[in-house]
Amino acid sequence: MAITVRWKDQERTCITTRFDDPWSLGDFIEARKQWHRMIKSVDYRVPILLDMSRTFHPPKGILRQFSAIHRAPHPRQSHIFVYGMNPEYMKLRDHIIEGVVDPAKSVKFVDSAEIPV
Repeated sequence: MAITVRWKDQERTCITTRFDDPWSLGDFIEARKQWHRMIKSVDYRVPILLDMSRTFHPPKGILRQFSAIHRAPHPRQSHIFVYGMNPEYMKLRDHIIEGVVDPAKSVKFVDSAEIPV
């Protein structure tokens, strides 16, 4: 799969998600399902890091899927941190955070893969 989802560390403090081109909407949907399975295995809120540093070509229709992160988050999903956005994705930045209603489940754009957990 072109999207790799794993725990950041053995303590399962954060889920990291790395995007590698080419990836598809189906890959993203599967990644979200994997987040939910992983989050179900713990009893605390889990932040998610989206590493976009290796992807340069977003698939068509991705904005609808990105907004699904906010429409149907797992109850223990915490902040989503987005790292490494290139210029193509920067054009989509405002659209990625559309629909964020609950600040406790918001999207934050960061400059480093080292996020506070």
